[in-house]
Amino acid sequence: MELSSEIVQVLQEINREPGVLVAYAAFHPFAFLLLLIPLWLFKKIGIYKPKENLGLFGFCVTVIFFVGWLFGFVSQILLMFMGISGLKMLMIYIAMYLCITVFVLVNAISLQKKFLKETKILKSKKA
Repeated sequence: MELSSEIVQVLQEINREPGVLVAYAAFHPFAFLLLLIPLWLFKKIGIYKPKENLGLFGFCVTVIFFVGWLFGFVSQILLMFMGISGLKMLMIYIAMYLCITVFVLVNAISLQKKFLKETKILKSKKA
């Protein structure tokens, strides 16, 4: 099995036009939201029954996704305006996601406890 030759073309396109990477950093969460539409339909039909809470794995994925989206979009905009090449921007983006992932995995339990504590405090203030 061999790698697709289109990977090189995609990297060349990113290097020529770094705005593509900025657009991806800005809008990739909305593509993920499109995946939730079938889950909503399956839930309405009765095929899929979600849990009440996310659990540790779901919490980690959610935190990585949203922190990566916020930091990724801001960092890619700044790097593009500073004139950094597209390939360097891509490497920084990948390294940033790896660092966020490692941080969340190492601190998952304490982050989840803090999040649950804060949400309980907010719920008690609203009541």
